[in-house]
Amino acid sequence: MSNISTSSNSVVEQEQLFTDLTPEQGAVIEGGAWLYLYKATAIKAGADFGWSNGDDVYARINGDKTSTTNDVDTGETANFSKWKQFSGTASINLFDSDGGLAGDDDSLGGFTVGSTPTNGYVTTRISGSGSTYDVTYAVYA
Repeated sequence: MSNISTSSNSVVEQEQLFTDLTPEQGAVIEGGAWLYLYKATAIKAGADFGWSNGDDVYARINGDKTSTTNDVDTGETANFSKWKQFSGTASINLFDSDGGLAGDDDSLGGFTVGSTPTNGYVTTRISGSGSTYDVTYAVYA
């Protein structure tokens, strides 16, 4: 009985492993994907209605906080220009800072993206706590 193994069989097996991957799985093997959180435009800034001059917006990307943009009124834009590397999925959540502990901040909404690259910028609408924002981002693998 002989056990024959050729290098071409090994190559075919390895190629088969990589052709059965989803784009998300391929991105993880290649080191993950990059999220570029570009901006959030206030369609309606209303989280602090009645006692403030606009939302004090910040984002959390997989828990990591960006800097806060002060006094974003309806029609104005919070520019983030923030890069974040991730594997699998990235969770993006916007908040209105109330100046106290993070638990007191108002949620403005959020969404999750996968590691499949976008074709340029994508805009998604979120809302929460009386505010509505169009959030613009891109994913690169």
